[in-house]
This record gives sequence, C-alpha cells and structure tokens, in this order.
Amino acid sequence: MTKLEVAIKAAVSSGNLLLNHYGAVKEVSGKESLRDVVSNVDKLSEIKAISIIEGSYPDCVILSEESGLNAPDSGEKWVIDALDGTVNYIHNFPFYCVSISYWIDDKPVIGVVYNPHSNELYYAEKGVGAFLNQVRLSVKNCKLENGLTAMAFSGKAYNPKMRTTEFKIFGRVNDLSQGCLRTGSAAMNLCYLADGRFSLVLGKANKAWDVGAGLLIAEEAGAIVDFKVIDKDKYLVSYVAGTYASKEAIEAELGTFF
Repeated sequence: MTKLEVAIKAAVSSGNLLLNHYGAVKEVSGKESLRDVVSNVDKLSEIKAISIIEGSYPDCVILSEESGLNAPDSGEKWVIDALDGTVNYIHNFPFYCVSISYWIDDKPVIGVVYNPHSNELYYAEKGVGAFLNQVRLSVKNCKLENGLTAMAFSGKAYNPKMRTTEFKIFGRVNDLSQGCLRTGSAAMNLCYLADGRFSLVLGKANKAWDVGAGLLIAEEAGAIVDFKVIDKDKYLVSYVAGTYASKEAIEAELGTFF
C-alpha cells in the first residue's frame, strides 16, 4: 500500500474504535490545562493507528500525541493525533476525529482526517488535491464578512501574555465575520475550510499532530495557508488559512498574525 492508503486505513480503523467506545469513557486524566486531557480511549486509538502504520513501515519514525517521538527525528515522520477533540468526545459532543499526516522536514505531504461520527473522510497528498469521501474539494472564495470562521487557541497559553492577544483576535474576527467559533477540533476546522463551510481558520500555538493533516488538506483544496513552526521542541504551530478574500481582509485588519 502507498503511504496515503496506509494513513487512510489507520485513520478509519482508529476512528471506528472511537465510535465503538463513544459514550463509554472509563478513565480521564489531565495534562497541561483543564482542556488538555487524555482518556483511555485516546491511548487505545493511538495504539491501533501505530500498529497499522508500523505493519507497513516497521522502521518508520512516529510522532504521536501520547507516545511522543519513537526515534531521533530524521526529517521524515508520521505525525498522529488519534483523538483530536478529546473534551468533545468525553462529553458526548460528536465533533472529533483522527488526524494522521506524513511530514518531510517541517511540512506535511500526506494528510488524513476522519470523523467517524459523521463518516467524513478527508484526505490529501501534496500536489494531487484534497478530497472528502472521494469527492474533490475546492474552497469557495467567500468574503470575510459573508463567511463563518473558526479559531483554535493554545491549550495552555504558550506565552501567558499571548492569551489576551488571542481573545482580542477572536473577538475582532467574530465582529468582522458572521461569527467566529471555537469548535474544540483544530483538525476539523481546517477540513471545514477545505469544503467551504468556513472562510477563515486561525490557530495559535497548536500542536503539530492536531493540524498537520488539516493544513495540507486546506492548502490542496485551494486555501491560502501560512503556518510557522514556532517551537520545534514542543511541536507548536501557528497558522492563518482562508480564502483569498478572507485572508487579505483579516491581514489588512490585524497585520501579521505571527
């Protein structure tokens, strides 16, 4: 199987595991903040995804949310979030997904996001295009004032002074558009940009495993995507992604996002 096929198999298998355990989470523990939590199901889903990838690529490098990096960073690696939207999941709010990407150096070249609850399988390969359930995606060039937007905050402010700035940006984008949402899943935000539901998506100090696949899917669907690895050791990424019209409008309003 190709890397894309393996990523799809791993995402779907892990997603189906999440769906089977939905509403029956037994263990939840905290990490860095109130919203940064992990459940027993996160770990089960991650084990499933890793086992499938290693079954095809036994010597590969894997960076995953719960297990970390399994070998020195070679510049090429699989990046896995086996449950993006854990807080949503444990509260039985059906907006969550599995996110799997393959990176070369500091950029994703393959990305798969699967929401098993809605049976939405998003995937992309660099230079090939982005798809939802085998239908090619293309962003709609919606103006900021006519569109819905979303923002993903850092789970715990990477820089404490950043939090006030994040709230100001969130409020301003909300006022300039038909609404700015905090959905609880950065990966799904980017996919919803790719299929035209959002016109602009912002993220401050998000983890690479949350957004790697979504950033590629949005870009391959025609969105303008700027992202920056702001802390390589902590795998933190900030980004602004949107239609041409919405991205130009928000940059004129806010200046540089980074």
